[in-house]
Amino acid sequence: MADKNYVIALDSGTQSVRAVLFDRAGGVVALAQAPHEPYFSVNPGWAEQSPDDYWSKLCRVTNELMKKITVDPREIAGIGITTQRGTFVPVDRQGTALRPAIIWLDERINENPPPLSMAARAVFAIAGQSSAIEYVRKHSKFLWVKNNEPGVYAKAYKFMQISGWFVQRLTGEFKDSVGMVTGLWPLDYKKLEWHALRLAHNAFGLEPEHMVDLFPPDTVLGRVTAAASAETGLPAGLPVVVGAGDKQSEVLGAGAIEPGIGVISYGTATCMEIFTRKYLNDRALRFFTWPAALPGTWDIELFIHRGFWMVTWFKEEFGHREGIEAEKRGIAPEAVFDERVRDIPPGSMGLMLQPYWSPMVSNKYAKGSIIGFGDVHTRAHIYRAILEGLGYELRRLYEIYQARTGVTLKELRVGGGGSKSDVAVQIAADIFNLPAARMATHEICGLGAAIDAAVGTGMFPSFDEAVASMVKKGRVFEPDPASHRVYEDLYQGVYLKTYGALEPLYRKIAAATGYPPE
Repeated sequence: MADKNYVIALDSGTQSVRAVLFDRAGGVVALAQAPHEPYFSVNPGWAEQSPDDYWSKLCRVTNELMKKITVDPREIAGIGITTQRGTFVPVDRQGTALRPAIIWLDERINENPPPLSMAARAVFAIAGQSSAIEYVRKHSKFLWVKNNEPGVYAKAYKFMQISGWFVQRLTGEFKDSVGMVTGLWPLDYKKLEWHALRLAHNAFGLEPEHMVDLFPPDTVLGRVTAAASAETGLPAGLPVVVGAGDKQSEVLGAGAIEPGIGVISYGTATCMEIFTRKYLNDRALRFFTWPAALPGTWDIELFIHRGFWMVTWFKEEFGHREGIEAEKRGIAPEAVFDERVRDIPPGSMGLMLQPYWSPMVSNKYAKGSIIGFGDVHTRAHIYRAILEGLGYELRRLYEIYQARTGVTLKELRVGGGGSKSDVAVQIAADIFNLPAARMATHEICGLGAAIDAAVGTGMFPSFDEAVASMVKKGRVFEPDPASHRVYEDLYQGVYLKTYGALEPLYRKIAAATGYPPE
């Protein structure tokens, strides 16, 4: 038998899917990528994607990857999967999708959810979760399907995340990783298993029978079938492992499996993840505690909804010149913008941005703002203000977490597509006054999935050994003292006061326009 020296990661996000072959040193041997069809909105606030597009694009990139590689397929230990979180699709007993996937960006609500039973109300009241369950009932997409698409609901055998759906298509098994479960699912997040009470599932609009079996994130869930091999080009019999959600996978891919390391992800959303071996619940929902990519542990998540999507939006709406220039020069648009903003001083000549692209979980009236405009400002100033606003908000959320736990960060590690921007990473270092390491590969999400697969298939005997071998830092950005002083003045004197000053106006806007809806 050939030695196992390689592992494949399948990373399916909101905007694209990647297939990456990693070696045992964590190096990217080959990569294939394809964009997903953009999400569509049948009604305002809705966000859906085609499951068939997920699968067809996965097949496209796996076939392309297998054509690129020259290694002996017998040296490939297995497949590690990570996907976008909070996206689901109802399927029948054959695994066929019954409707488009409702993705994590979807904002539809249940206007008048049916009342809970007296027994359910009593149980949630005793647990101190009466307010939380009302939020769940209003925002549960499962309950929405049950109330608005009863024909789909009646045919649904399982409600599956995209990761579990991939497992079913690849192996025939209805299984998933507990590391994939975040958000509005009936999981006992402390015990890391589906909630034991049927009424807890019912509160979400589900039955326990609707759930797939969950396993730790280093578990082989099945093997690639002959039929799936014919579609994907992947070797039949290859073990399949689902690690964790994309943000949790980035923590493992950054090697941040100890407290005191904050992992900033500049993806569609902007997050900071902090590893913990102790479950911590914040009833005010200012931060979240989700299952981690390391079995039996959690990640604290500080989350800015659609955070880095602002950068994508800005480039699409205002960055056409830079996009054309980037294409001519054969570089990323971020590199051109970096050149534009490099000489703009910290504070963006007085521009301050509040990065609330859409309502926050903890405040439904939240909106974004940009204040401080003057005639000196250009598009580049706005671009830099977006990056600074994201940094300020992450720091604000971190300080809430720090006050609860006493945990102080000693360094930052940065991943996601936005980590390609030197300016973005330097701004994070300066705002937090901490060294910020860009990882040696931008594919840290895929690398996290690869590490789970490498340990799960026995390629490495432990996570410590896998991380030591596969995770490497790249450039480290040291904080600039002068820049930090400017950011500190603006953060303490302006940013922390902005939302309190504007929140009454946001409420008036909502009352006048009907958005965000009550």
